[in-house]
Amino acid sequence: MASALLSWLALRPSDELAAVLRRRRDVLPVADLESLAGRLEKDGSVAAALSTVPLPQAQVVEALAGLGGPSVRPERLADLLDRSEHDPDLTAALAGLAELALVWADETGALRMAEPLWSEFEFPLRLGPPAAALLEVIDGDRLAGIAASWRVRLDRAAVATVLADPLRVRDAIETAPADTRERLDRLAHHGPAVELPGRALGWALERGLVLPDGWRRATMPREVAMTLRGAGWHASFDPRPPVLAVNLAPAAAVDREAVAAGTRAVQRVGALLDLTERAPLAFLRSGGVGARELRRAAKLTGADETEVRLWLEIGYAAGLLGLVDETIAPTAAADEWRAGSPAERLATLVTTWLTLPTVSTAAGRPAGGPQLAALLPDLAWAPVLDCRPGLLRLLGELPAGRGAAAAASADDGRLADADGVAAALRWRLPVLLPPAPDPLVEGTLREARLLGVVAHGALSAIGRALVDAPGTVAVAGAGLLPDAVAEAIFEADLTVLVPGLPAAPLAMLLDAAAERTAADGNAASWRFTPDSVRAALEAGFTAETLLEALRIVAADGKLPQVLEYLIEDAGRQHGQVRVRAVGCVLHTENPALAAELLSARPLRGLGLAALSPTILTSPRPADETLDALRAAGYSPAGEDATGAPTVRRATRVRATPRRRPGPVPAARSRPAGDLDELAERLLDQGIAARPRLVAAGGADGAVPEEPTARPMLWLVPPAGTVEADPDPAAAVATEVRRHTPQLEARERELLVYAIVVGGPVTIDYRTAGGDFSSRVVEPLELDGKRMVAWCRLREDERVFGLNRIERVRPA
Repeated sequence: MASALLSWLALRPSDELAAVLRRRRDVLPVADLESLAGRLEKDGSVAAALSTVPLPQAQVVEALAGLGGPSVRPERLADLLDRSEHDPDLTAALAGLAELALVWADETGALRMAEPLWSEFEFPLRLGPPAAALLEVIDGDRLAGIAASWRVRLDRAAVATVLADPLRVRDAIETAPADTRERLDRLAHHGPAVELPGRALGWALERGLVLPDGWRRATMPREVAMTLRGAGWHASFDPRPPVLAVNLAPAAAVDREAVAAGTRAVQRVGALLDLTERAPLAFLRSGGVGARELRRAAKLTGADETEVRLWLEIGYAAGLLGLVDETIAPTAAADEWRAGSPAERLATLVTTWLTLPTVSTAAGRPAGGPQLAALLPDLAWAPVLDCRPGLLRLLGELPAGRGAAAAASADDGRLADADGVAAALRWRLPVLLPPAPDPLVEGTLREARLLGVVAHGALSAIGRALVDAPGTVAVAGAGLLPDAVAEAIFEADLTVLVPGLPAAPLAMLLDAAAERTAADGNAASWRFTPDSVRAALEAGFTAETLLEALRIVAADGKLPQVLEYLIEDAGRQHGQVRVRAVGCVLHTENPALAAELLSARPLRGLGLAALSPTILTSPRPADETLDALRAAGYSPAGEDATGAPTVRRATRVRATPRRRPGPVPAARSRPAGDLDELAERLLDQGIAARPRLVAAGGADGAVPEEPTARPMLWLVPPAGTVEADPDPAAAVATEVRRHTPQLEARERELLVYAIVVGGPVTIDYRTAGGDFSSRVVEPLELDGKRMVAWCRLREDERVFGLNRIERVRPA
């Protein structure tokens, strides 16, 4: 088959070959046509290309697989699909497949297909193998019983012949028990395999209408299924996408809702960063962040648990959060993010979300069952890397002022417009999205709304920038999102509100002197307490400087009297007792207070002793003494050896962000002009090799030395085709599966996830000498059966053989 594809490639005009290179960038770079043909037929590359085709093209591939190879006449395909041979829709579907080098016409006009596609489907068109193939694996006794039931000689060919006779098969089935007829009809249309044993199938097994494979499963032969389907049955072919219901979505209303959602998203991610700085989220021993921590974060940030999970995933993927001492805490990048404008902060979130390898807000997993713990890799979500951009492009193609129709929320809480969008997206990406309802689309739509990418079923200006040029999202957001707010509204109940996103200096001031509370809509809020004010004084403020700083940021330049009283009272109490690090010494100007400290029961552990009416000593260190006094309700101040006050600042925990995936390989970002030049160069090199191709082609792929005509079947461009680089996950999964038979399926998924998406995993590795070691590695790339990864143990890049990895688990 490689010679057949090579022959076809050698006869393409340069523009058609360039189109193939443009659609199949994963095969680059290539040096000649022979290596190009070989790479185009690799299992992983073919699977990735197939995942990008729309429904009619996928149906053509399945129909060809059902007809069997190595070649199929176009008229047979057209007849199976109930179309004329020159039907424009069929021609367009074949053109799209040819542009991907998945299906093409040889010099005789017969249709060829990339080798891996002939075995892509276990049961193409839900049809089993021919009877002759199934009869080859049954034992002699069963064969004898089947032959006797049909009264034919004991011969596999004779039994296969009778099973292919529609009249005899139909007559026999009419005499079957009713439940058997019903079961056979279901197998014919929805089968063809069924688990054994089954009482209803005993009659059919005796006559070979279903044949066992020796593995507790029976399969209906293709000929029997075709008889039951009837002469009028044809394979499905749906060239037209489903109509997506739309409603009015004025641009002003869309952007207004998007601004509100984007502002809320930035505010809540900021609140999550503040929370994890004060009290980092615990990481489960089995990996990920559990439900208990998500509930705690939801309570303190004002979001629900589903939202918190999304913000946590985005923050971690963007490098704003990282892992330190088995907890999730902010990184240094979080400080830079806080200092950015609202539009810049939102741009970081939405561009990260576009490549997020999970759907955090989905109700369950695509494979069924509940979601795994947050931040735990899950390869089941790999299709979202293609589906999310596809969904956004789909909404972006709606007419101006229109959005996907959404009725009132359904009783089960699902998004009312998710089903219509899912059907339209499933037509575009049928290989990635299963026919059954799937949480992927619904969850993706919900997340797009939460980020302001989609509103009223239409793309916002931010969403359009994300689809067309992700690097311009901040520019688009700058024209919509208001500037950061530098003033606050102080209330008499000791709360303070910031109507919008607080500027970084304002947030730092309020965080230093007040406790952040759950957000109310798009407003950030804090509350002053005696403890929070005391913490500000301990951080270096005085009552006067704190009041002055708060008056500067107050919207009217004034503070409520109750807040001034609170700060002034805390200022008077602060420092009445001073602790000097000698071993240590406590001194005060109030003899009565010193006597009180000596007799205070909570302070007995300090071993206080009086040197004078106003000077006490303690054998405990100064910091420990300060903590004990504060715990007992006093407000001491520390001093250094010179008597100057010491400033006690909270320790800022900063995590190390995960290692980000490397840059996109140059081949995947090759300019279109370079591809045109590459196509011409490959064809020029192929001219010298053409005589060799003729000699090697033979009946399977012969190429005339001077072709006089070239089939024009593929020259019609496919309508509505969306260019997309194939996702490398399929290729990596194929290689990992091939070289790691020792691993369990879940372990392979974790390894593939780490290679494709990035991030650390723990592997148990057996060296060539037979020694075992457990290492945390961050895979960088896959080279056949070898994995190049950053090894944290060696702090260097190392090469690991896949066949020597004994176990994989979350890092």
